[in-house]
Amino acid sequence: MSIRNFFSTSGGELSPAVIIRRVLFMLLLLGLSFFYLVLEFSGLSHPKGIEQAQIGREVARANGFRTKCVRPASLYQSHNYADTSDGKEREGIIGFHDTYHAPLNPLLNSLVLKLFRGENDWQGARDAKVYYLDRVIAGVSILLLLCSIGVSYMLVSRIFDAKIGGVTALLMLLCELLWEFSQTGLPQMLMLFLFSFILYFLYKAIEAKQAEQSPVVWLCLVAGFFGLLALAHWIAIWAFVGLIIFVSGYFRPRGMMALIMLLIFLPIIALWGFHLMRFSGTPMGSGYFSMMGGGPGMEESIMRSYQSNDDMDVQGLPTKLIMTSLSQLNDLYSYFGSILVAPLFFISLLHPFKRNEIASFRWCVLVMWISSVIGMSLFGLPGKQLDPNQMHILFMPIMTGYGLALLSVLWSRLGIVSNMPVIVNGHLVIVVIVSALPLLLTLPKDVQMGLWSKEQQTSGMELALVHDRVKEAEVVVTDVPWNVAWYADRTAVWLPSTVAQLNAIEKFSASRNQPVAGVLLTLETANANLRGEIMYGAYREWAELVLWSSMMSDWIGKSKKFTQAGMLNPQSPPPIRGLLYNTLDFRLSSRRMYFFSTAERAAMP
Repeated sequence: MSIRNFFSTSGGELSPAVIIRRVLFMLLLLGLSFFYLVLEFSGLSHPKGIEQAQIGREVARANGFRTKCVRPASLYQSHNYADTSDGKEREGIIGFHDTYHAPLNPLLNSLVLKLFRGENDWQGARDAKVYYLDRVIAGVSILLLLCSIGVSYMLVSRIFDAKIGGVTALLMLLCELLWEFSQTGLPQMLMLFLFSFILYFLYKAIEAKQAEQSPVVWLCLVAGFFGLLALAHWIAIWAFVGLIIFVSGYFRPRGMMALIMLLIFLPIIALWGFHLMRFSGTPMGSGYFSMMGGGPGMEESIMRSYQSNDDMDVQGLPTKLIMTSLSQLNDLYSYFGSILVAPLFFISLLHPFKRNEIASFRWCVLVMWISSVIGMSLFGLPGKQLDPNQMHILFMPIMTGYGLALLSVLWSRLGIVSNMPVIVNGHLVIVVIVSALPLLLTLPKDVQMGLWSKEQQTSGMELALVHDRVKEAEVVVTDVPWNVAWYADRTAVWLPSTVAQLNAIEKFSASRNQPVAGVLLTLETANANLRGEIMYGAYREWAELVLWSSMMSDWIGKSKKFTQAGMLNPQSPPPIRGLLYNTLDFRLSSRRMYFFSTAERAAMP
């Protein structure tokens, strides 16, 4: 599209009104991008997003899909079920192959990270407020978001008209949830980008069918992009199941097109399945443990367990599916990014659209959405709107387009006669204002907080101190392994459920000349719910150390007894029976983190 076409009407003539609208749109786009990437940004916000970022850095180093954030469940699975028929010994903790995350988002991050590799191997300045690679990862997500807006505009404009397409693009731009996802490091923006193309190709296939032309090329593109979508997040397979159901019944000869799509889709994901089989003994890797979770802390408890998790309890699965599905329906408006018209898609199913391709396409979208809801119910959405399994946001643009089209039809039937554009398009104005309220109401506060936090170092950058005190051949056991792996660039094991499990991991690690340097606890755990998580929950066996860390944090905040560098004065932590690491290393401890090691190591200069 040329610049002239971008600022002209459908007739090809330059329009001052169109020029003004699109210039304002571009200014808004640039302003919001600057705000969320520079002014308001305080680092990647989701643990799994940070995990994928550090995997991407390992790929950029030509180390393959290895991770420095090791889950005890994945470690146990590798030690007991991985394929060692070629004579190779079990994997060590350092250089561990990741078997949890889908590969596409780390791979994309690695390609971008290569462009920013400096002389210090991506370490960055120790006194920086925000890790500069956090902005790089977020910048990639924001770019994908903007590209998704463009593709969605073309799709909705093709289905309906440019006005509805433009308002859909504006609503996406003003959707606070999309901008929040762009700061997490999660693959949702990559998924939105791929899914936008999938919907575009799918609509072209339906158009071809209605015109009695062959849709094979378009459906092959859909299958290929769906394969990439599944490699971005495995939960996308559920949407593909719904698509196969629709294609089997809609395109003729029945079942043939679906078979062609499967022959393209399955080899794409099978390649990674073979990789996971080699290192975990199952084509699903350790990601399938997610099905055992669903509630807050449930997956965490499973992943921190260094023991067999094969006995999956399916007794309560039907109840879980029903309750989680009802919960999704109850919070559907917020899952759609608080876009006012997106839920109207379901009412548009009752409207008799004149063009058959528009009417047919909505049923395809519905079937894929229902199938996705089943998948989300199975794996759970404990993180609500910003959960890594959240797929509703992918359907928001197309559902918004249908909702706007239905609302436009109803508005036209009111018989309002006026020459004022604000009155003629009053329904669109109302939708934009109401949908933008979540962003507009929080924007002043976010600007104020962004300016204030510019002088505050993030907790992740404080953890970068671990890099200088822990050797590359040593392992850290911690409650925030993703942060240690990303910011400190050291191998970290998620704090196991019990001391006995930690000792078993330590024994194995020592046998591979990869000793455990110590246990690092942060306010991430110290600020957890006292009764629900610390005393009787996931951290009950570590309750003494966690409570001590919490009290020390409060003490330091009220006391003058700490050094100019912010380090602790000697205080003895409570001993835990069977734990080798009962001595506080003061050089790696501050108000936000406490490093427990052996007495010998803590006394080293």
